[in-house]
Amino acid sequence: QEMGISEQLSHRPIHDQLFYLSRRDRKRMQSEYDIQSYRIVQRAGDMVVIPAGCPHQVRNLSACVKVAMDFVSPENVHRCLELVNEFKLLNSGHHLSEDKLQLHAMLYHAL
Repeated sequence: QEMGISEQLSHRPIHDQLFYLSRRDRKRMQSEYDIQSYRIVQRAGDMVVIPAGCPHQVRNLSACVKVAMDFVSPENVHRCLELVNEFKLLNSGHHLSEDKLQLHAMLYHAL
């Protein structure tokens, strides 16, 4: 609401990806809600692993090529299933409403 885009949101702002949290926003999250965030500057050759379901945002500081891979371990299948079910609740036109993780197919082939 503060940003004037509430009519476009699906009530799941993490998944909507319509805005970028600034340094000021992150400081406010820390002071008002005790939510700790981390800024990571990734350099050539670095790899960043983001746990399943962990909210994150990316800001490219220069031209780059992104390579992403989804990894599902037995320890986090339940969390991935929760995310798949959350994505199903998004509006049908939402860019995350389709099952990009394809968890059910992954589990089928793992057996």
